[in-house]
Amino acid sequence: MRRRLPFILFAAVLALSFGLNARVAADPRNDYQSADERSYGKLAVDIADNGHYGGRATNMKEPLHWPPGAPMLFAAGYKLFGSDADREDYDISAVYWQQALITTGTTALAFALAFILVGPWAGVVAALIVGTYPPLIGATGDQLSEPLGAFLLIAAFTVLALAIKKARRLWLYAAAGALFGLTILTRTDLLPVPFLIAGAMIGLALVRRREIVPKLKTYGVLAVTAGVVLLPWTAYASNEEGRFIPVTVGSASALFVGTYLPGGGTTMGMKTHIEDELRRRHPEYNGIKTYKIPAADALEIFAERHPDLTRDQALQKEARKNLIHYSTNEPVAFVQMQWSKAKRMWFFYYRGGGVHYISTPMRIWQVVLVILAGLGLLAGFIRTRHPLLGAVIITIAFSTLIHTIVVSQARYNLPLMPTLAAAGVAGWFLAFQRRPKAAEAETATMPAWNSEESASGAPSATAPAT
Repeated sequence: MRRRLPFILFAAVLALSFGLNARVAADPRNDYQSADERSYGKLAVDIADNGHYGGRATNMKEPLHWPPGAPMLFAAGYKLFGSDADREDYDISAVYWQQALITTGTTALAFALAFILVGPWAGVVAALIVGTYPPLIGATGDQLSEPLGAFLLIAAFTVLALAIKKARRLWLYAAAGALFGLTILTRTDLLPVPFLIAGAMIGLALVRRREIVPKLKTYGVLAVTAGVVLLPWTAYASNEEGRFIPVTVGSASALFVGTYLPGGGTTMGMKTHIEDELRRRHPEYNGIKTYKIPAADALEIFAERHPDLTRDQALQKEARKNLIHYSTNEPVAFVQMQWSKAKRMWFFYYRGGGVHYISTPMRIWQVVLVILAGLGLLAGFIRTRHPLLGAVIITIAFSTLIHTIVVSQARYNLPLMPTLAAAGVAGWFLAFQRRPKAAEAETATMPAWNSEESASGAPSATAPAT
C-alpha cells in the first residue's frame, strides 16, 4: 500500500488539475481578446478553411510574426469542432478545451520528470505544484501559445531525463531533440536552447577528455533532430520572406521595445511615452485605453524614420541605435532597466490580457516558488552534477538573459515554470538524499553524473538511492 500511495495521490492530483482547467475552459476569459489571441485565431481559421498561413483573406500584415505551433493546434480544434461564430470573431471555443487537456498533460509530465530523476514522492510534489499553479490554469482561458509551449518544453526535458537514465539510446535523444524542435516552433524565444545544451555537454566532455565520442553521438543527435524538425518551416518562412527566417519575423520589434529606455523596456511603456503623438496620428483611438492601442501603430512611428528600409530592417536599425546610445550615455539607467525586466519576468505572474490588478497572495507565492525552485535546482546540481539539471539551468539562464535585452513580460515565464518547478523539487530531493558511503567516496573523484557506466553495470556515482 505504501508503494501504491504516491501513485494514488498522483491520480487525485491529475483529476484535480483537469477539474480546475475544465472549469476555466467552460467559462474562458474572452471578454477581452488581445491582439495576439486574435492573430492566433485568424491564423487557425485560415489554415483550416483555406490552407494558408495568414493569406489575403485575413488582411494580416506580418503573419510570420507568430510561430506556427499554436495556430496549427488551434486549427485542428477549429476543424473538428469549430462553428460559424468562431469564424466571425476568431475566438475558437474548442481551443480552451484543448488547452485544458494540454495543461493536465503538463501536470502529468511534471510527475514523470521528477519521478525519473528521483522517485514517485518527488513526482507527487511536482505535480501538485504544477497542477494547482493559478497562472497556468488561467492561461487555459486565453487563446495563446504559452500552455502548449509549457507542455512541449517539459515533455522535451522529460524524454531527455529518460535518455540520460537509459544511457546511449540514441532514439530517446532524437525524440528529445524533436520535442525541443516543436517547442521552438511554438515559443521562438527558446530557439537556441537545444543547441546550447548540446554544445555545453559536448564542450564539457572535450574539456574533461572523457566520454567524448558518446557525448558527440547522443547530444549531436539531439541537436541535429531539433534542426531537422525546424527545417521545413524554416524553408517555408524563408521562401515567403525572400530571406533567411529561422522561425518568425518580428524579433526586431521585440529588440527595439526592450532597448527603448524611455519606455522602460515594455510595450505598454513605449506606447505611453509616445501616446500623444500616437493619438494625434490615429484619432480613431480617442476614448480607447492605451493598452488596447495596437503596438504595431506605435512601432510604425519609429519605422517611418527610415522610409528606404522595410519595417523590420528599420526597427533593427533603431534597436541598434537604442542599444548603443542608452548603454553608453545612460549606463546606470540602462542596467537598472535590465534588472527591472528580469524581476518583471520572474517575480510577477501572468494574469491574462486586459487584467491589471495584482493579487498579493499570488505575487508572494510566485516569488517564493521561483526562489525555492531555483535554489532546489542549484542545490541538486551542485550535489549530483546531474546533466538534466544542468540543461534546465542553461535554459532558465538563457531565457532570463534574452529577456533582459528584448521585451520582457511575466507572460514569458509561463512556459518555463512547470519545468523549473519539477526540476527544483527533484533538486531538493537529490540534495538531501542519503547515499551509500561507497558512492560518496566515489563522488569525490567523479564530478559528474555517470549514467553510461550505470547502464553498463557499474554503480553510478550519484545515482538516487533506492
